[in-house]
Amino acid sequence: MSSQTSPRRKIENNNKPYLKNCPTLNSQEASSVNFDFTEETYKQIQNMIEQLPGLTAKEYAEKAYFYEFTPETLTKALKLFNTWPNSYYNVCGPFICKNDRWFPVYSKKYIDTLKLAQENTVLRNRIKELEDKLATMVV
Repeated sequence: MSSQTSPRRKIENNNKPYLKNCPTLNSQEASSVNFDFTEETYKQIQNMIEQLPGLTAKEYAEKAYFYEFTPETLTKALKLFNTWPNSYYNVCGPFICKNDRWFPVYSKKYIDTLKLAQENTVLRNRIKELEDKLATMVV
């Protein structure tokens, strides 16, 4: 996507903050997409990346026996799934790319991590409040 994010995308990112780490297509790239995927193709892509997380687009393209991918077209497909995550009905994607290596998003893991971080912040603040209160009581 371009630097401007659609309101729909912002809402999705607020509900799923881990999506900010998922690369997306800009409008020009999205307009040139022309894949002939079936629901089975989506499942096979998802399965491949779940079973072999952390490969490069080139490595995935070589392993994708079910569709003729190049590293460029596979990268575009993964970004496509990230751009419109609701379009694929949780069958395929989203995907994170770190150091040119792709990983499936295990949303529950990220949501649980965010919840723990938020709880941790609340608890640290409460501890600080109680320590401050205790310090004033001792004097």
